[in-house]
Amino acid sequence: MTVTENKICTYEASGKLMLFGEYLVLNGSDCLAFPLKFGQTLSVTKSGALTWESYSKHGRWFFVSMDSDFTILDTNNEEAAEILRKLFVVIRAEKPDLDFRQQFRAEANFELNWGLGSSSTLISLLSQWSGVESRKLLDVSFGGSGYDVACATAAGPIIYASGKVKKEVSLPESITDKLLFVYLGNKQNSREEIKRFKDRKVDQYHIDTMNGLISNALQTNDIAVFEKQLDLSEELISPIIGTTKLKERLFADYPHSIKSLGAWGGDFFMATYRDLRTAKSYFEAKGYDVLFTYQEFIK
Repeated sequence: MTVTENKICTYEASGKLMLFGEYLVLNGSDCLAFPLKFGQTLSVTKSGALTWESYSKHGRWFFVSMDSDFTILDTNNEEAAEILRKLFVVIRAEKPDLDFRQQFRAEANFELNWGLGSSSTLISLLSQWSGVESRKLLDVSFGGSGYDVACATAAGPIIYASGKVKKEVSLPESITDKLLFVYLGNKQNSREEIKRFKDRKVDQYHIDTMNGLISNALQTNDIAVFEKQLDLSEELISPIIGTTKLKERLFADYPHSIKSLGAWGGDFFMATYRDLRTAKSYFEAKGYDVLFTYQEFIK
């Protein structure tokens, strides 16, 4: 948190991506996740009433004003306003002495349809401001494993499982110098994916296998060995969720690995490469022109 001379408190939260452990983390497996250089800030200024504004790179997209009982007085987005109202109700129950007569201004420095964590960063920012545990706020709003909220305040890649960060980790440059993140162009609804996954059969074999893949990926300096773990992860998840692997569906002629990130079917995916210019040209020729290297994207 930073505080300016005119007493504006500003909080920061990073976006997220999950490389290993998607879906299975909901059943207790480890996941390997990245906090991003993209994220959201929240500025809070003392005011006579409760007002909230959210901004993207394209300007203000959401506003709401509420009275002292969190009745919505005015808004341009009823669904977003209702989620925020529920969060404020929980915060007041936990922190009854907190003054809600504040002007809140949230600013995201990424495209909201990229799926990088507009929801999880909101939860983290409100948790930082109020002192209420983020898990309580997550449970009444968006749900999920909580890895994304953990990424919001992480300094680097993390191993997350069963509601907590197990450890911070790092990948060698021999690996990170060969990773490209590409926007697929389909915003995925994580809440809907979570509901869909709950009906799938997962046993201890799947959990143990995923944990082993993560361990192997973190122990190697060889990109070919790392790619093998990516490919095996895709093979493990595909039959569980009943979805064709992304490489098989869209990029069968790509010579290296393609890895879905988080909920399959939307948002970003990761590709390995040997020559960056060649990899970028391949995806751009197919119409995928939002691309980031590891160094540009990951904290």
